Amino acid sequence: MAMDNVRRLMVAIRTDEALKLALAKAPGQEAREAILREHDMHFTHDEFDAIIDHLHVQCQTHEEAERFHQFRLWWDFLRRT
Repeated sequence: MAMDNVRRLMVAIRTDEALKLALAKAPGQEAREAILREHDMHFTHDEFDAIIDHLHVQCQTHEEAERFHQFRLWWDFLRRT
């Protein structure tokens, strides 16, 4: 379930600018978690860390890998703020 939620979020931030902006403007981790719950995409930091490498090896093209890295950098930045 967490893996599906991370995958859905990776797609959603490319297609849903309002969601991406809401997550970026959230005042902290609790607010981001609430936004993800509202969109049925909740996962924990531990779940993210456990599955992110698995998702990376599933990339089949250079473009997919680039999008993946952009997402990972963006999410890692957000969760440290």
